[in-house]
Amino acid sequence: MAGFWSLFFAVAVALVGLGVISPILPLYMQEFGASGVELGVVFALFSLARFLLSPVFGRISDRMGRKPLILLGLGLYAGVSLAYSMAQALWQVAIVRLLQGAASTLVTPLAQAYVADRVQPGREGRTLNLFYTAQFVGMGIGPILGGSLAEHFGLRAPFWAMFFLAVLAGLSVAFLVPKDTRPSRHTKEVRSWREILAQPEIWAIAAYMGTRGFWRQAFNAFWPILAAEKGLGETLIGTVLTLYFLGESVFQITAGYLADRWPAVPQVLWGGVVAVMPLFLIPFVSGVWPAAVLSVVMGVASALGRGSLLVLRTRVGRTHGMGAVVGVQTAAFAAGQALGPTLAGAAQSLAGLTAPFFLSGALGLVGALAAAAVLARTGQTRLPARKRTG
Repeated sequence: MAGFWSLFFAVAVALVGLGVISPILPLYMQEFGASGVELGVVFALFSLARFLLSPVFGRISDRMGRKPLILLGLGLYAGVSLAYSMAQALWQVAIVRLLQGAASTLVTPLAQAYVADRVQPGREGRTLNLFYTAQFVGMGIGPILGGSLAEHFGLRAPFWAMFFLAVLAGLSVAFLVPKDTRPSRHTKEVRSWREILAQPEIWAIAAYMGTRGFWRQAFNAFWPILAAEKGLGETLIGTVLTLYFLGESVFQITAGYLADRWPAVPQVLWGGVVAVMPLFLIPFVSGVWPAAVLSVVMGVASALGRGSLLVLRTRVGRTHGMGAVVGVQTAAFAAGQALGPTLAGAAQSLAGLTAPFFLSGALGLVGALAAAAVLARTGQTRLPARKRTG
């Protein structure tokens, strides 16, 4: 597939840059005196930008192509990295976080749409989940790298690493990824938002990804603080976050093959339920190894549930505009990410540092059950159609 491996590399590099700041951003904001609620609000601004802009940029990319917008996003990533390192107040960090969300909207969703436009029918699961591996390899390497840089060179060092990696990714896309002149060639006509949102699969994806965004971002925001209170250093905190992505990355390709060959409902149900179970246990563990095992379980189960949803998203996107459908999925995930830190921060203020984990775990269960119920009504309990070979 033209451009696949070069885009795979560019996205992996960009997300290493994004991941390096994940273990230190809550600690960095505490340097400015951020309370639990303020921390949650600043985290939520990233996702607010993704929620508002993902459908818009997705529809624009259906009309004009993905590559120019991806390059714009990587350039914005580089600028954001420098702005983080120069921030002098919490409100400045908040503005930069909002711009980082806009940059993210231009890169990962549009890269997914670029690949999804070109995937062969019957191979959606394996191809798209392989591409997702680039994201999780990048995000997996990032936290441990960021934690190590912060521990040895200070909390601003990961932002400089993010800058150089964004520049490298931008050069890779500019010179290695072919231009896409007609990204939505599968779509016969531009569908209205009303038609897109009438698809029950879209609502199943939104329920699953929205609640998943909630619990994932709540975990990212409050696990470093809980771990620091239990005596873990930045490197160990980053290692636990890395193991989530490692588990997800290793199982991602297997999940793609399962999505191509088996019904969606059992995978969505079991993946969604098992992924949130560690959230109910993490407040009670004190050592790094139990937390590490729970993190791996979360990652593996997440890959299983999302694998089938990617196949469904691609099939709907072929008739309704790939960029628009990916934009809806991203917006749902971002809405959960925005609400997760905010409501989890309020829960922490009211009931203590363990409350965010119980709240996000409960909502994750609701989302997995709701998505499985909707998909069961659309016939996704049947085996997918097999493509004849030979």
